[in-house]
Amino acid sequence: MSEERDRAPLSTEVAPLETEGDPYPSGRRDSKSPDAERVPGSSDDSETAGLDERLAIGQRLSGRYRIERELGEGGMGVVYLATDEQVVGETFAIKVLKEAVHPEALELLREEVRKTRKLSHPNIVDMHSVNVDGRKLYVLMEYLEGKSLNALLEEEFGRGMPFSRAWPIIEDVGAALGYAHDHNVIHSDLKPANIFVTTAGKSKLLDFGIARVSRGPLLDKGSGPLALTPAYASCEMLEGKEADRRDDIYSFACVIYETLSGEHPFGDLSALEAREAGTRVPPLAGLSRGQNAALARALAFDREARTASVEKLLERLAGERLPRSRPAAFLGAAVIGVVAAVGLTYLALDRLWVSRHSVVVAGGTSNAQQDTPLTTAPTAATFNPPPHAIAVLPFVNISGDKEQEYFSDGLSEELIDHLVHSADLKVIARTSSFQFKGRNEDVRSIARKLGVTYVLEGSVRKGREQLRITAQLIRASDGVQLWSQSYDRNLVDIFQVQEEIGEKVSQALHVALRSGHRAGNLEPDVRAYNLVLEGNYFKERRTLRDVEKAAQLYQQAIDINPDYALAWGRLASAYLSEEVLKGPPSDDQSRRVLDALDRAIQLDPNLAWAYYTRAGFEMSIAWNWAAAKAATERLHEIDPRSHLWPSALADLALAFGNVDRALELDQEDLARNPLDPNALDSLGTALCAANRLQECLETRLRILQLHPEFGGVNSSVGLARLSLGELAAALEAMLRESNEDYRLGGLSLIYWAMGRRGESNAALRSLTDAFASIDGYGIAMVHAYRGEIDDAFRWLDRAYQRHEYGMLGLKTDPLLRNLHRDRRFQALLRRMRLLD
Repeated sequence: MSEERDRAPLSTEVAPLETEGDPYPSGRRDSKSPDAERVPGSSDDSETAGLDERLAIGQRLSGRYRIERELGEGGMGVVYLATDEQVVGETFAIKVLKEAVHPEALELLREEVRKTRKLSHPNIVDMHSVNVDGRKLYVLMEYLEGKSLNALLEEEFGRGMPFSRAWPIIEDVGAALGYAHDHNVIHSDLKPANIFVTTAGKSKLLDFGIARVSRGPLLDKGSGPLALTPAYASCEMLEGKEADRRDDIYSFACVIYETLSGEHPFGDLSALEAREAGTRVPPLAGLSRGQNAALARALAFDREARTASVEKLLERLAGERLPRSRPAAFLGAAVIGVVAAVGLTYLALDRLWVSRHSVVVAGGTSNAQQDTPLTTAPTAATFNPPPHAIAVLPFVNISGDKEQEYFSDGLSEELIDHLVHSADLKVIARTSSFQFKGRNEDVRSIARKLGVTYVLEGSVRKGREQLRITAQLIRASDGVQLWSQSYDRNLVDIFQVQEEIGEKVSQALHVALRSGHRAGNLEPDVRAYNLVLEGNYFKERRTLRDVEKAAQLYQQAIDINPDYALAWGRLASAYLSEEVLKGPPSDDQSRRVLDALDRAIQLDPNLAWAYYTRAGFEMSIAWNWAAAKAATERLHEIDPRSHLWPSALADLALAFGNVDRALELDQEDLARNPLDPNALDSLGTALCAANRLQECLETRLRILQLHPEFGGVNSSVGLARLSLGELAAALEAMLRESNEDYRLGGLSLIYWAMGRRGESNAALRSLTDAFASIDGYGIAMVHAYRGEIDDAFRWLDRAYQRHEYGMLGLKTDPLLRNLHRDRRFQALLRRMRLLD
């Protein structure tokens, strides 16, 4: 590594501090260390005598902050964990600076920390204050858990990170840096040790409190920057020139290059030495010509030739991975549930991202026990499906053991996945085709409702080691059976049977199938495969107990077959479901999700499910829009025919206010999944955001017709009627809503619109008393609708601080329109990085 060892400041996982050995393991000379080579303007040894003394455990600074332990040391100071004895439970990271600061400069330093505090960006470590205790000058900072990028590179990625792993870090740092530059703040000491990666996967930039501002120096005349690291400093900074944003861009490019390769772009040479020697940046093998050119331009020795903005650097480095927009607000995916409803509860989020393409179990069970049709089918005269459209109905379990239901369902889903890889077939997604499970309905009627020409159906009898599978392909127009076959095989032959059924269907329809959709064409251990199918069955139920059971089954599959990529991907998805269902996200829960995803992608870089789950995590938990966008585009790149990506991109577009694009993608999603309540719900949300209120109501009513037990549907209908002024009908619908959170919020709104202020106030009090800890966003929406602007922003701020999932509907939520002209609303969008 090409850097001094700032051993994970702010980390709780810190190795014992080392005081011996070369601080540049890659061979960079010790003279490049800021401790060995004094920066112009720094204090001499007589002024710093005593400043290097370590603080003792239990020692107090300013009579208030008790030192608990030392966390790390860098060129500028030593970092400690401290507790605030005046505020119970409050902890901070305290950086005690090594250098003496001239008295007249102290207020300037404090001023810069105050400015940094005002930046309020999720990728910038919070700086609270600069304080003096005797000869000790220290900065009070946010305490985080994780590792510095420097530590990650040294301990885990000595030869550099894969681009897919590095990109979220690069984007986070770029977002922070671009935002700071927009506010006239220059960092001046960007390096891997000043980038902190939390256990939740979010990256944060450190030491802005001692950065310089482009309009003038931080310290007194002639002092120059308080500290810089020559290995990452531009020629201009090494020459003592006033810093500007292009110097940060040079440092950032050095960091990017080292993150991807494990090496500094100019080896052991500083920028001045490299310029004098005529050294060029070696291209990185893993990057395209355009990406290497982007890095080379950012590393130009002359400012005038250097990339002018962080936005341009990331735009060029990203290539086709990301849209051309400002890095602080890259499009990402977003969880948009019932945005018009009051609040987005954790269950609603799980319904969308974690189980978006799952059968709605409650509604599905209810419908399966009814004899009424799911929807009105088109007549024979109007029915004109695409020539090669097919639906795979859930194969019937005839084993006599209901516990084997998971296997027949799993086989059906595997066949859908197998057939979708044909470029000539339109395959209806699982969620819609499984609506007909257990229904005794004519296959021609089913085909008309799903808009398909062919239907594949069958049955499964599973014994301990034996299988009997019967499959038949039916032409819907006349009910003619085009192909039928039975398979009596051992359980271990299940994969071969799937392949044979797929081939027979493709031959009958005269289409070609793409082979080898499993990683490396490797078949998993059949016992592990069986456990994954069983896990899928439990996960579809979406209760916390069932999701935990699914996670256990996926883990058992991994124990049997550790290299089974899909099992790791499904485990990550189950962990994400658990995190959503249990409440606000935590670092430990997030780490589990990310670790499982990393393993899945390592085993199979083309595993679509892993990238779909990654997009959901980055959007709903990490609020890392660029990483979510990158995952979604990678999903589309891997499998452009997947039914997963249109819904992800639709939610993404809506989160950033691109309503027309969201509507377009929702329609595409519905073409593949016409009966999916989640797809219909997403369309309804987009229609409300587009102010197409009558169509919004019609879509909500269609969900109510198809899936009367779909979560929040009565609330959605009620709010759609409220928006149309149909107050009596709105109240009737809202009173039928079973979700108390939604019902109380909706009643607060409807009673207010009806002029029944006392009842509105009572409903709002009940909502606040019962759900303040989880649905600050829903409470804020009520206040916004009622014109109580300050209260609305107070609750939105609480929702933001608690990372509530409802915040992802902020930009397009119709109930927040009263806030749009308030400057605080734009500021909140900026904090969320939801501005284009």
